[in-house]
Amino acid sequence: MWMKKRSILALVLGFGLAQTGTATGQTQYPDRAIKMIVAWPAGGGTDNVARLIAKFLGERLKQPIVVENKSGASGVIGTEYAARAIPDGYTIQYTVADSHSINPHVFKNVSFDALKDFIPVAVVGSMPNVLVANNSVPANNMAEFLKLARAEPDRFTYASWGIASGAHIRTEAFNKEAKIKIRHIPYQGSGPAFAAIVGQQVDVMMVPLGLAYATAKAGKVKILGVDTLERVAEAPEIPTFTEMGIPVSLAFWQGILVPAKTPPEAVAKLNQEMNAILADPKVKQALLGVGVNVRTNDMQSLAQLNTYMKDEYQRWGSVIRDAQIIEK
Repeated sequence: MWMKKRSILALVLGFGLAQTGTATGQTQYPDRAIKMIVAWPAGGGTDNVARLIAKFLGERLKQPIVVENKSGASGVIGTEYAARAIPDGYTIQYTVADSHSINPHVFKNVSFDALKDFIPVAVVGSMPNVLVANNSVPANNMAEFLKLARAEPDRFTYASWGIASGAHIRTEAFNKEAKIKIRHIPYQGSGPAFAAIVGQQVDVMMVPLGLAYATAKAGKVKILGVDTLERVAEAPEIPTFTEMGIPVSLAFWQGILVPAKTPPEAVAKLNQEMNAILADPKVKQALLGVGVNVRTNDMQSLAQLNTYMKDEYQRWGSVIRDAQIIEK
């Protein structure tokens, strides 16, 4: 009888400990590897940044972050996959504005709701973009170019790496704010598009600073301005659009989101650790090395991030509708 009571007591205690362990486990997120979905090809610009963030975040969380590329359809395929993932905190998405602020307005058959199906965890930053002109354009600065473009609408052309690409949408936003009209010439990829600028087949292009800077330094193209609100530390000689009377930021955010209904403690933990990472000077320097300017301090809390994402969704949706950049 005594042995029987002892066995029952052991079972009760064991069950209690198991329950306690489960409850504790819920607050000790994460306890295994996390999958990071990247909706863009391996080796590309977004993938390179994602893998850098995965390294730093994995070190903070003391768990591996495994990057999984699911590219295709301008980021739609990977984003749909992330939206359908089990919302347990072990699937996160590293992405850029195209997938959540642009695609839902451009493509008809997107199966996810960019605002309702995701929770933003962190905005990492953005890549500065510059307006470059080929050497045959008779303008050496933004003021001269705007004067010519306003005097002769449709005289100048601009290149992009495809319909609804970042270069296409940014330049249309620039056209609207600058009150000019320049014609779009789409190419298949950023390389061919930029080569057309260097080769003087097209007049201007909105392109990442990292791609254009060395070419401009070599005298093969002219940089007319940068789309950031403040001058870029690595290229302080380049004036901003705002300085030249065009008060517009064309920054496309990069960051981390998780599926809706992800446990609040997991969301809070990811947000906390990402804020710590982005405050580290070594991380900022590493991100600058791949062309990313770390975001400002007004996007740290989950509430701020939620507001920012809604504003970006509306902002770019308006640009796309005005320019009629919609899938036929």
